[in-house]
Amino acid sequence: MRKLLTLAALLLTVNFASQPRIAAQNAAAPAPPGVVVGVGNFSHIVQDLDKSLAFYRDVLGLEPANNMGWGNTPAIMQLGDTPGAQSRMAALRVPGSQLGVELIEYKDIDRKPQQPRFQDPGAANLGLTIRDMSAILPKLVPAGGKILTPNAPTVLNGGRYTFVQDPDGFIVELVQPADAATRPGTAKVLGGVFELTVANSEESVKFYNELLGFNMTLGASFNDNQTMASTAGTPGASFRQSRANIPGTTVSMTLIEFKNVERKTLSGRTQDPGTAILQLRVSDVAALTAKMKAAGAKVVTTGGAPVTIGNLKIALVRDPNNLLLELMQ
Repeated sequence: MRKLLTLAALLLTVNFASQPRIAAQNAAAPAPPGVVVGVGNFSHIVQDLDKSLAFYRDVLGLEPANNMGWGNTPAIMQLGDTPGAQSRMAALRVPGSQLGVELIEYKDIDRKPQQPRFQDPGAANLGLTIRDMSAILPKLVPAGGKILTPNAPTVLNGGRYTFVQDPDGFIVELVQPADAATRPGTAKVLGGVFELTVANSEESVKFYNELLGFNMTLGASFNDNQTMASTAGTPGASFRQSRANIPGTTVSMTLIEFKNVERKTLSGRTQDPGTAILQLRVSDVAALTAKMKAAGAKVVTTGGAPVTIGNLKIALVRDPNNLLLELMQ
């Protein structure tokens, strides 16, 4: 499978020759290897599961995997600190990627929609390589989406790029490579990556490297390319990216920091539409949860320790940008 070329990746390559490499002494020391050993789903907390499922399945072309009806299992309520709440879920496969998408709706609990913007710290974004942009764009707005790219798509280096928001405000970056039509298979989606907007690149890179064992490279400088900023729906902004594969996978994770644009850090709770959760498979969830708590990370799970759900031990912890990390063993 060809590696997904997201706009975030393209932004780094445009001025690569002029971007100084970060000195070794500025890189955070990584945690011992094996802390994170894989990835699960990128979970979206949604207002209306049926509407969101139609958007990701029927418009974007993700493939249904499984679903669960309404339930209020005590362990799940403890996991997300959602006492008394019921939830339901639908999971989808991202063809060509180890990353999946999970849509979760809550009821019987107070909810406050977040409506994230791309530049807001804590906004988690899905990047998709797709086969045919023209087949998707006309369906987006009728399905409750919003197109952020003016005069979409933008053509760059032979590829076509469009940024959109789903019905809950989650950003989806659509990339149609120049050779998409000739790639094997019939799937509408060819791959996927994860992107997170951060408040401070140095702090976030240190968090993922030292606590979770990533080998994240800190973005050396901000990019002022306004064609790129406009394509992403953030005209006037400057931005920098820090990147690594999620350990144990080929899934790219990019941290994006903005400046010269108004930002507001998201503060959503587990049940709030617009809140994002990234599932990470880890080697020792109890030890890692304790380590993260000692380092100042907030453990959301009631009681501050992992819970057992089926054959999994799971804890929910916040990263420095309010992204919820679901640590699973």
